[in-house]
Order: sequence, then C-alpha cells, then structure tokens
Amino acid sequence: MDMSEIVTVSIACASEDEAQALALALVETKLAACAQTTAIHSTYRWRGAVEQAAEVLLTLKTLAAKLPELEALVKARHSYDTPEIVATPVVWASADYAAWLRESLA
Repeated sequence: MDMSEIVTVSIACASEDEAQALALALVETKLAACAQTTAIHSTYRWRGAVEQAAEVLLTLKTLAAKLPELEALVKARHSYDTPEIVATPVVWASADYAAWLRESLA
C-alpha cells in the first residue's frame, strides 16, 4: 500500500485548551483523522531572544492533500503569530490503520 500521502503534523500550542479546540475543529472538519496532545517544554529563538515555555504539542494524522486547508484553519485560530505547522511523511503504516485514516477523511 502506498503510504506517501499519509503525514503526521506537529503543532505547538500555548495551552491544553488551545490544543483541544484545534484538535476538535480539525477532526470535525475532516482535516485530521486523529489528534493527540502531549505536554512539552520548548526552548526556541523568537525575535532575537532565547525563550522557554511550557507548551502542548498537538500531533495530527492526515493526508498531504489536506495540508493547505489544515494550515489555513490553524493560522486563523492559533494564538501564536507564527504557529509551528510541520508535516512529516509516514513511511509505513499498517494496512488497516491506513484504510481507517483514509475513510475518516473522506
């Protein structure tokens, strides 16, 4: 089975509430089949300074074709000026999972 179109997307969020609101919107609109949240601590450079923050990582499972719409929704609703929206190709997934993912996004 061709996995080239399946991607995972990482989005760092300012809070659990923000991550959950985005997760719900993305799954309800069929832009993501699944969303998971994980508490993280981030160190990054922003506007010339090194910053540190507690964040929530939102991880999504979707198809590459959904990325432009997914990006538009996230940018419209995210609290950050420049939200992290990073897609990573999936090199393998079980056939049953891949079929479920495609069916969930249809």
